[in-house]
Amino acid sequence: MKNKNTKEFDSSPQFGKSFRKLNLFQKAALIILFILICIISFPIVLILIFGLLPTLTILFVDKKNYDKQLIVGCFNIAGVFFYLFGVLNKFSVGQQNDIADNIFMTILMLGSAALGLVLYNELPNFYAYLYKIISTRKIDKINTRLEKLKEDWGEEIVPNIPSSK
Repeated sequence: MKNKNTKEFDSSPQFGKSFRKLNLFQKAALIILFILICIISFPIVLILIFGLLPTLTILFVDKKNYDKQLIVGCFNIAGVFFYLFGVLNKFSVGQQNDIADNIFMTILMLGSAALGLVLYNELPNFYAYLYKIISTRKIDKINTRLEKLKEDWGEEIVPNIPSSK
């Protein structure tokens, strides 16, 4: 029996549903408009395609792991926007030749995605390690309190205390 207050997760994209409702003329107009915008802003489109390659790769390779897609995508977009804002400040149509020449910005764009992937893979291990340290400290603190109680009240009140060391 389903609860009336809970909403089911719809995994189908909304864009596809709304795009199918358009007639042929509207679809053609949208496609022509999209192509025109890509031609006019070719340096920006080129930066987005080249810069977001790690995100596109993860979208195609690891379709079921939404968390990895989100983390790597967010870090990758952050790295791409540094370069994108620099291009937007001095925008010219003939600038596409200078995009691949700047190795520092290429490393920044692709390295930010790599940083996101490293954080995705290593952060759970780091939290597990910290949790283990905190847990052992708590156990040691409890054992020292039990030893103090044993000294105060005697062996028959607090028996079998494990050693804290």
